[in-house]
Amino acid sequence: MKEKIIAYLSGPRPYREGIALYEEYGLNLMLKATFRRNTETDLLRATLMEELRKLAGISETAFRTMQRKAVDSPHISSASIVVGEIKAEETAVNVPVTPVVENVIRFRDRFPFLNSPDCPDVLKILVADMFTAYDLYLKTFRELGELPDDVELEQAFAIAKTTVENYLEDRSIWEELEYYRDNHVLLGKHPRIAVSLASDELSNKSDLEVMNIRKNAASNVSKWKKKLETVEGEEERAKALAAVDKWESMKSAAEKELENRKKN
Repeated sequence: MKEKIIAYLSGPRPYREGIALYEEYGLNLMLKATFRRNTETDLLRATLMEELRKLAGISETAFRTMQRKAVDSPHISSASIVVGEIKAEETAVNVPVTPVVENVIRFRDRFPFLNSPDCPDVLKILVADMFTAYDLYLKTFRELGELPDDVELEQAFAIAKTTVENYLEDRSIWEELEYYRDNHVLLGKHPRIAVSLASDELSNKSDLEVMNIRKNAASNVSKWKKKLETVEGEEERAKALAAVDKWESMKSAAEKELENRKKN
């Protein structure tokens, strides 16, 4: 069973194939029914992957950092995952450390640029945000699994919403880190990175241009907040929230730039 699930998790992870695996090996009948009845969402996919991870006996750290093969790539066995964990442990200082410290050491090994003096400050800030988002995701994910059958829908929705938002935040930051590691430039898809890049550009613009940027950002904040009132689906809601955050940050950056110019 474990080899079969690990082979799946090491590949492109088609959603329907994952459901079939859980149908065969999973124990939670309610989850099986939920997967069968509903179309794929970020929350359901995250739930499915987490359940398969536990069935395969893969640690959270190994799962987050496991190698993924392309469709036609050679199979990655569970042994390679274990070896990967051992190698990660060997990079740590040879003194007793807590599991939290071990995870940080492994993380730093994966993204060595974080130790460099020329690492952008915004990435260092996002790392802290990512750990917070991941912890909240795990916490609320467990809460979802422990909800009684007669739970109020509003309560379940609130927990599910928090779970999805923190999962997407964690993945978004992870993508930024991997892109910077591989390309040595910022990707800019995460709202905070996008604003950081925009702030660098603001310093080269005239007062009038910065004021127009502030006005445009304020308009977009209003537009996306209105969309939030009618948007349907957790994924679309998360996108709208990200847009609000992006434009609010942009507006704040423009206001800060104008304020700094007044002082100077």
